[in-house]
Amino acid sequence: MKLAIIPIICGAFKFFWLNRHQFYYLAFPVITILAIFSTLLTFLFSDIPSYAPEFKFLDQHNFIIRETHFSSYDDFSWIFLGDLCLFILIIFFFPLYSVAWHRFFLVPEEDINVLSCYNWRKRHSLFLWLNLKIFLLMIPISGFAVLLIIASTIFFPIVALAMIFFLTICYCRFSLWLPAAALDKKLDLRDTFALTRGNGVRLALILIITGILAGILDGIAISLITYASDPLSAIGKLTQNLLTNIALYSILYAGKAIGITALSISYKQLTESCDS
Repeated sequence: MKLAIIPIICGAFKFFWLNRHQFYYLAFPVITILAIFSTLLTFLFSDIPSYAPEFKFLDQHNFIIRETHFSSYDDFSWIFLGDLCLFILIIFFFPLYSVAWHRFFLVPEEDINVLSCYNWRKRHSLFLWLNLKIFLLMIPISGFAVLLIIASTIFFPIVALAMIFFLTICYCRFSLWLPAAALDKKLDLRDTFALTRGNGVRLALILIITGILAGILDGIAISLITYASDPLSAIGKLTQNLLTNIALYSILYAGKAIGITALSISYKQLTESCDS
């Protein structure tokens, strides 16, 4: 069976739109906590960098940080501690929310509520470990790719593009561990490659295009929010920052939900094809 690229991408966006109320229901607690914490950091440390979450491919985060000058070592220590706490919160909520959204698509008969969503279980530890495992696996593969790029001379641009796409395919194939972990199933490396045999390029294109489209929509939404947040200064800087952070984190988690859905659809079709 060959994965249908366009129908899966459209299906991911359609599923998110049809279930947007469930998204708000599941994501609102973590969005609120992260937004409040980020706002408090900005309020308590006037020199702290401003965080602007932006969508990044496959459930990861990136932050735009403005240049900041610290008045003392103590200021830097407290700001570092605040950033570390925020990072720990993001890492803690990442498997909880991701597993819940995977299961929401893959196990529709399961009644997922906020309590079950944010109740840490064994599957969440496995999900977090598999993300780390994928990262560790990509290090030697990336090193090999870099060596090939350096070794090439005349064909440097072609080899660089080929290696980037090769790394993306590897990452996408490894990513099928994640929906399996959300279902309490374990796949080894051989199972993953057997499951994606003949569909590695298609899976990579699905996730790349989904990420690009979601990123474009996120960028437009962030620009509108940034523009609309200026009038909110009239009701107080703290309230303005809080509402802006809630909106930005909502966009970030919406993009993540769309990417998770595309991965779940691909996983479901591939497993059903193997079972048949």
